[in-house]
Amino acid sequence: MEPGLKNIIRARGIEKSFGSIRVLKNLDIDIREGEFLAIVGRSGVGKSTLLAILGTHDLAYDGMLEVDGKPVSALSRSRLAALRREYLGFVFQDFHLLPRLTAEENVILPAVFSGKNPEKARTTARHILAGLSVRADETPTSLLSRGERQRVAVARGLVNYPSVLLADEPSASLDRESEQSLFNLLDDLRKDQGFALVAVIHSKAVLNRADRIMELRDGMLHEVV
Repeated sequence: MEPGLKNIIRARGIEKSFGSIRVLKNLDIDIREGEFLAIVGRSGVGKSTLLAILGTHDLAYDGMLEVDGKPVSALSRSRLAALRREYLGFVFQDFHLLPRLTAEENVILPAVFSGKNPEKARTTARHILAGLSVRADETPTSLLSRGERQRVAVARGLVNYPSVLLADEPSASLDRESEQSLFNLLDDLRKDQGFALVAVIHSKAVLNRADRIMELRDGMLHEVV
């Protein structure tokens, strides 16, 4: 690890099974502040499951997970929710946007739920959406393209200024130009805000941007040189 950089997420001995099928086997991983870590692997090996565990959305696993030095298993439900809001942002593969809300309203939801001032959250949302070139007043079911909906999902993940943004195939179904545009913006935002980006990636062009690449294989992560 580079001098001065700390681990925001630290996981040791993570085990996860679905019935008799063990998906993750004694898996270790550290997420360093500010880095872009790309996770690759064949379909169905457990990449989305791993992201859900790292993002504290899935708590049904064995092993140890710490976020900013705090053991997740020792936290009450309310303290875990507060830690998730403070440190973690998530971009889901299928966006999970509410169709009747505008782009801006979708983005501010995490900030409102965390008790932040609604007007401050609105200002932050508009700033991020403008940087992502998304029309704040459109709804996902009206004039927003798939690429714009993806950007709304990214903006929602960033509205609380997390320490780590976990993204499950954030450029899935985007064309090459839209994909490059999205990651140009993510690179700029990462430099500005200092968050770490952990993303499941398939695109070779995007992999060239990563600081580290790890392959999930046989239930464990292997560094790709």
